[in-house]
Amino acid sequence: MVSVTALEYLGHRGIELVDAGVRMVVLHSIGPRIAWFGSADRENVLYWDAAGEHRRGAWRLYGGHRLWITRPLADESEEIYEPDNRSCEIEPLADGARITSPPSGLAIEKSLAVRVHDGVWTIEHRLRNVGSLLWSGGAWALTCTLPGPHTVYRIPLGGGPATWDLATIVIPMRWGGQHTSQLDDPQIGFAADAMEIRAHELEAKRMVLAPRGLLEMHDPERGVFRKRTVFEPDASYPLGTNLAIYLGPRRFMVELETMSPVRTLAPGSTLTHVEAWTLESF
Repeated sequence: MVSVTALEYLGHRGIELVDAGVRMVVLHSIGPRIAWFGSADRENVLYWDAAGEHRRGAWRLYGGHRLWITRPLADESEEIYEPDNRSCEIEPLADGARITSPPSGLAIEKSLAVRVHDGVWTIEHRLRNVGSLLWSGGAWALTCTLPGPHTVYRIPLGGGPATWDLATIVIPMRWGGQHTSQLDDPQIGFAADAMEIRAHELEAKRMVLAPRGLLEMHDPERGVFRKRTVFEPDASYPLGTNLAIYLGPRRFMVELETMSPVRTLAPGSTLTHVEAWTLESF
């Protein structure tokens, strides 16, 4: 049985959910945003920018888990940095809560619904067109994790049709004006069935088409964190990829990203992108 308690987290209003010894803090005075996730008796799996160091104009990274949007043929566009600092509405659910932000300048309303059952945390990301015109784009779910010295990240590859299976990997070499990623990055390698990442000092990004839709964080101190989403083989994804991983410079964080297919939303319609989170002992 999940327990739900109101709390303040580093100056932000939110709620704490605890189930079977696993704790999550969801904020509603900003966001919607998940600020804390992990075993209740261990450290946070997520990175949180308590010092407010990482900004872009009025937008703040904060950290944790957030919902962005992708745009067709311009996935990292200017409007995705619209500040998400405003207070949100919170709606209690039987096994969690839904946090809904005010509509953006694009007339898109964003919400996170968090539920937990039998150790599986379901994170439902929803985009709703509250305007009077068509809108096209997708949901972009980003989880900022805090790597330790022995943390290993894995993206299992393969899992497509048995008669024709492949792995598509996109390497952004320059983006956002000042961000770069090198081709021969020693932090990134391959095992028999997965891309494996060990963050050191270099900034890096990889986008992957991975039909299993799975991202993993293996940490000897905090356990094995997995997040999974359903892949739709006939849908259109940003740059033909459904997953991505970003390594911040000087190992300040590692971001695990899933992306929904790109959709056209008529006025009043919604796009829903669901992740399933689990945390297991190492």
